[in-house]
Amino acid sequence: MARIGIFIDTLKGTLPSSFRDQLRSTLREIPEVAFSTEEEELVSSEALERMSKLLEREKVERVVIVGGSPKIYETSFQKWGLPLPLNPYLFTVANIREQVLWASIDEKEAFEKAKRMILKAIRIASSLKPIESQTLPLKPEVLILGGGLSGLSIALTLAKAGIQVFLVEKEKTLGGKTTELWKFYNKEVEVKGWLEQKISELRQNPRISLLAPAQLKYLRGHLGRFQATVLTGKGEEMTLTPSVIVVATGYGVERKRGGIYDHKRVITLSEMEKLLSETHPPFPLFEGKRVETVTFLLDETNEDIKFDAINAIKQSLILQGSLKCQVTILCKEVKVSSEGMERLYRKARGLGVLFVKYEEPPRLSLVNGQIQVEVKDTSILHKEDQWTISILSDLVVLSEAILPHQELTELSALLKLHLGKRGFLMEDNPQLLRVRSNRRGIFVAGGCRFPQEISETLFEADALAQEVLVLLSKGAYTYDLSVAEVDPKKCALCYTCPRVCPHSAITVEKYAERNVYLTFGIPQNTQWGAAKVDPASCFGCGICVGECPARAITLRHYPDELIYIQMGVDG
Repeated sequence: MARIGIFIDTLKGTLPSSFRDQLRSTLREIPEVAFSTEEEELVSSEALERMSKLLEREKVERVVIVGGSPKIYETSFQKWGLPLPLNPYLFTVANIREQVLWASIDEKEAFEKAKRMILKAIRIASSLKPIESQTLPLKPEVLILGGGLSGLSIALTLAKAGIQVFLVEKEKTLGGKTTELWKFYNKEVEVKGWLEQKISELRQNPRISLLAPAQLKYLRGHLGRFQATVLTGKGEEMTLTPSVIVVATGYGVERKRGGIYDHKRVITLSEMEKLLSETHPPFPLFEGKRVETVTFLLDETNEDIKFDAINAIKQSLILQGSLKCQVTILCKEVKVSSEGMERLYRKARGLGVLFVKYEEPPRLSLVNGQIQVEVKDTSILHKEDQWTISILSDLVVLSEAILPHQELTELSALLKLHLGKRGFLMEDNPQLLRVRSNRRGIFVAGGCRFPQEISETLFEADALAQEVLVLLSKGAYTYDLSVAEVDPKKCALCYTCPRVCPHSAITVEKYAERNVYLTFGIPQNTQWGAAKVDPASCFGCGICVGECPARAITLRHYPDELIYIQMGVDG
């Protein structure tokens, strides 16, 4: 019978003294309880030091904390980092503040409920088993897939911090879609020179090994022990063993085609950017004719992507201000949330750029060599007062559809990463963990996660680099074994668990000595296939446990017997 110590946290007097006295009187009658004591604030460093000494002196084997939310104590134990003499998985909490005192009116009823909860916590504590931790060595090596702006920035930051970087780019040139830009929207600097300086710095850095053109062909392993096979442009295969992988493969674009959209006077935003950069303001001639009117047509495909609006407003300032063209921008919403964009929007309005909002797609037609754009102006609130505007344009500028690269589906399957609804890579948590993927040790950034403008891309690249540096700076990754485990004798090999695992932590291997579903005519010492959990990749979420039809999987830190105790039934 395990010796159990009870710590009653008064939570600065939140638990009434009469209530505590009744609890302690009840606890004295329970044979498993070695002692019970009170602390005014158990989450303080002084109280935790007293707890540590008391546990060592009394030689208890399990601990029950009676107080508030378990999260409070988990956080404080991690914060103070005290060397408690017990395994952290031999502690359990009875949350009588939130679940009893705050939820009950009658004090007698509350005491009976608290008593039942503490007795249940004691039963749980008696069933707890210690869970150890393991340590993975991490060498300072990172594989980056993608040589666009995001990949370049991450590689340079990591290399400056002493990390060995392998940068794999499928094209011969670096820079990605950034090479198509002429100027920054918020400063008078040409992108080309700035980008060339970054690329030159990268090529000269001895800690960066550039593999271009090249592509990833095969990957196995997990954080700290990845094994990647890269196929170079010469047809040679290289084997790399990075600790961490960064995916920054960018995005693709597709121009709208068919009918009037194939006319030479209908161009794209990137083509207009190229036209402006090559002519350096005396542009207004297009195929020998002066350009007097330009219409931008946005949001037909990329309603939630704002850098189309950024580029359109940037280009309109040059066309309307320097080249004296009349510019009209048609859009569903004007997106000015980037730094400095509100000011540029107001400047464009001041120069005479017209902004027209629409809901129904504008109609394009050819009239006397010009493009006629008909659109219903919805900026007027009352629909009965809205009218259709007809604009004759020398040039119509379209935004291209932003799409994931065709190879991204294949790459996500190779890396076992999740794709979102639009086909881009999913982050682990869009608010808190934007650069982490569903797999530990694989990070995502840039256009393959979601297309962004330059400054946001650089911020995200810096955030990712800092995450990787924090991870690798310790030289090792320690994780506890509070993970799922498979009983290979019960595994029916139905492949349910590998399909439902959100972290790709389950594989099928031949390691089962015998299987309850295979009983006749089997030679001795035959190993059979069964599901197997990789502890370094498992997050202990328990999805596979609930889905397994053979009940062959359990959570080490929350086995079935604990669930039965919580439910108040016998297993």
